[in-house]
Amino acid sequence: MNLLEQFKEALKLEQEGKFQEALTVYTSIITVDNSFRAALLNLGSLYYRMKRYNEALDSFMGALKLKEDYIVLFNIGTLFFRIGQYKKAIVVLNQCKKLNSDFVIALLVKGIAFSKLNHYKAALACFKEVLAKNPENKVALTAIVLLFYEQKNYSGALYYLRKYEAYYASFRFKDIAQDIILKCARHESAELIHFSLQKQEFKKFDEFVATVPETIFNDSKGDIASKIKHLEKHIRTTPEAESLLSLSLCYLFQGNSQKAIYYLAQVTQSS
Repeated sequence: MNLLEQFKEALKLEQEGKFQEALTVYTSIITVDNSFRAALLNLGSLYYRMKRYNEALDSFMGALKLKEDYIVLFNIGTLFFRIGQYKKAIVVLNQCKKLNSDFVIALLVKGIAFSKLNHYKAALACFKEVLAKNPENKVALTAIVLLFYEQKNYSGALYYLRKYEAYYASFRFKDIAQDIILKCARHESAELIHFSLQKQEFKKFDEFVATVPETIFNDSKGDIASKIKHLEKHIRTTPEAESLLSLSLCYLFQGNSQKAIYYLAQVTQSS
């Protein structure tokens, strides 16, 4: 059986899920001819699936020496990421980008690598570059929302929450959305949207509700549903920030996070 026939046999074994047998054949091929690039690539992929990352890295490095392309560079970058060598991953993924600037998955992995190194600005730049190429990319949108939220940049998180919910019907960030809205509520200040870390944070929803001005709940219009109807009518003619914020909070208390975010976004535009 010549090498090409052996390669086809290894591929068949791999497709049948007989990974150890396939690995033996691929290794035998490389032993005879270490320039058999297809065997090196398949061997690297097989090692990766078996979570033998260092051996996978050796295989892909061997393939890279024979020919440089963006896929093998991406595989190497991903493997460096897997074994925690984030700086090396970033260097290789930069090389990958030079060969194919539209390969957004490399940007995503690079962004996550930067975040692992606590280089949040660089991570955000990667994710934003992904969105510039593909505005609906769910991974990039999710990563940006979480990064901004964890860095207490609530205005930034809100902006990308709005983008996320514009594309996807399934809203994943209800708890984050509620927390952002609570942190944005400031009736005592002319600047209604204020993201200072000095602002009191309420650990429980009930604690916050107790501090909300009574006019939000108890007025001549009655219950929350009536209040929402009244406020929506009012903002059509007078879209002032305080009314918009009251409407946002009412929707939040009603459990409608998406509408709460929508009206909070209107507050930021009117402030």
